[in-house]
Amino acid sequence: MNVCYFIDNRGRLPVKEFIDELPLDERTKVFAYLEELRRQGHNLRRPLADYVTDGIYELRPKANRLFYFFFLRENAVFVHAIKKKTFKISENDIKICLRRKKYIEQYGANVVRE
Repeated sequence: MNVCYFIDNRGRLPVKEFIDELPLDERTKVFAYLEELRRQGHNLRRPLADYVTDGIYELRPKANRLFYFFFLRENAVFVHAIKKKTFKISENDIKICLRRKKYIEQYGANVVRE
C-alpha cells in the first residue's frame, strides 16, 4: 500500500504539515500507524483505523485523526487531519474530507506519494 498526501491549491500538504507539527512521541505513534496501514492496507481495523463515511477512513493514533481514502486500489490518500477534542467528528471536517476526495477522484491529481 502506498501512502499519499493531498496537495492544496497553494502547493501545501496539510496532513504532512499536521504530522510534522506534532510532539515527537505523537509523531512516532503516527509513523507506526502509517507503517501498519502500508502492511495491512484495506484490512486495517480498530483500534488503529476505522471507517467514517462515504469511503473515508480515519487513522487513530492517540487523540489525532488522519483521514484518508483508498484510490486506485493500492493508494491510501490522506486528505485531512485533526486533533480530536470531542466524541463526534464535526460535519465541517467530514465535508473537507469529501470535497478533497471528490477532487482527487475527478482529476486524479494533487497528491504526492511518500
